[in-house]
Amino acid sequence: MATDLYRWRHLALLICILLVFTISPLLVAFRHGVLILNIIGAMVVLAGAYTLSERKHLFTIAIVLSVISIIATWLLVVFQQHWAVLLAHTCIIVLVFFFAVTILGYVLRSGRVTADRIFAAICVYMLIGYGWAFVYALLDQVFPGSFAALTEAGRNDYTQRVMQFRYFSL
Repeated sequence: MATDLYRWRHLALLICILLVFTISPLLVAFRHGVLILNIIGAMVVLAGAYTLSERKHLFTIAIVLSVISIIATWLLVVFQQHWAVLLAHTCIIVLVFFFAVTILGYVLRSGRVTADRIFAAICVYMLIGYGWAFVYALLDQVFPGSFAALTEAGRNDYTQRVMQFRYFSL
């Protein structure tokens, strides 16, 4: 049965999102912490695409946006230039809000309220917060010093800045 296969798809996404939020502060201090965070971020992207796999046209769009976002993020890891930050953040913002809007459409459709639908609603909330963290980071990159609440350590380190924005967006 196809519906049994997709029954817990939003739980998988929710677990990945919660993993990003809970493990990120612990990993950022490690030598390869950014690499591990990017792998976990890719898991979120793949889980987000999986949530849309029941609807083929949305799934295709999700895969294309996901691949572009993952490539842009790896370019940022390799080059760490201003243009790479702008490209990576823009791609992530588009992808995360695409996931949030399409999943919100599923949540608001008429029908029975199931556990999967509740997980989907929580995912939408978390994805919007996750997306806003990258919007804040993008604004701070375009207009440096836009956010006075950043600590000095966060001003010099890209990952620390995104972590601080993530804290304030939820």
